[in-house]
Amino acid sequence: MSGTPFASSAVLADEAWRPLIASARTEARTTEVTTAFARAVNLELGGAQFTLLAAGGRPAPGALITGHSDFSEVRAGDRVVIRADGIEIGVRSGSAVDLRGIDYFDSRVEPFAGRDPFGVGEPPCGIDPPELRARLDPRSVAGLLAETARPGSFVAAEGAPPFERAVGARLAVARSAFVLALAAETREAAPSAACSAARPPGASPKLRRAVAGLVGLGIGLTPSGDDYLVGTLVALSVHPAAEAARGAVAVAVRELLEAVDGRDRTTAVSRHFLLAACEREFHSDLAAAARAVHLGDPAALAAFAAASAIGSTSGTDALFGLVDAYTALETPGEGRACAHDGSAEPVILRAGSPALDSEGGTP
Repeated sequence: MSGTPFASSAVLADEAWRPLIASARTEARTTEVTTAFARAVNLELGGAQFTLLAAGGRPAPGALITGHSDFSEVRAGDRVVIRADGIEIGVRSGSAVDLRGIDYFDSRVEPFAGRDPFGVGEPPCGIDPPELRARLDPRSVAGLLAETARPGSFVAAEGAPPFERAVGARLAVARSAFVLALAAETREAAPSAACSAARPPGASPKLRRAVAGLVGLGIGLTPSGDDYLVGTLVALSVHPAAEAARGAVAVAVRELLEAVDGRDRTTAVSRHFLLAACEREFHSDLAAAARAVHLGDPAALAAFAAASAIGSTSGTDALFGLVDAYTALETPGEGRACAHDGSAEPVILRAGSPALDSEGGTP
């Protein structure tokens, strides 16, 4: 790499990096840093986002985990050169990443066939299949969320300023609208799982409006409404009988983000994760939480705790979406159990009932 010493090696990369690195064998690819943080650096190439993570980062769509302790020397606008053997960031020393010997992971999540993730046939040698437990009851899942949720958008922080409380109230209204729209989708698909799988994807006007009410809603690099939708999509992606509902939500999200004004609806980083979720690609800890719920795994609480630690409140926001979608799937035609932020007891939303705010009141 033009004599630049490598500061660390790449440990693991999402499959999205494979064709990019392969193309760099023929010709180096050049771009620049779009956003930089101590633990992550974001780049954009060909309209797609790629992320370099510091050591200890977790697998996620478009991520490449490095051995760097941090990226505190990197700045937005720094030039990035990707070659077959490594990545050079800016002109500062200590930022080059060795790509030789890199391994890859796949962020894609597929629905379980029944409750056995191994599907038909015997599991690989030396691996015992999990016990076939019943999926967790929605009230139990709401309890997991209540135990692990971090204060923030969907959970009112003690003494939160008026602006934050206003954002929370607006999110609660949008969440309630989405909950009712998703319940309608799951009721329509409920009579036959086979028909659900065969039904062409499409979104009702009600669902489209509900999705539009969430996209870009909130503050930060990934607004809470976007994180919530990512959580709903991971729950729908894992469930074996949710393809119609998953397809409908994904279509509504894609249509919104790929419209003429789509890039103005939310941040570039959040848009990346939303579109990845539409393709069944998720952060590994969020995917693990969805699998744990579906399998009735005793380690579900630990999985929820790990997912809630993603970002400041992004993980918690996504778990709210996961729990709401899971409840809609497990209780079709019974109203919608919306996980209450302060306890394990859910609040039931039915068509015609007033929207409930994050503390159980009416905004």
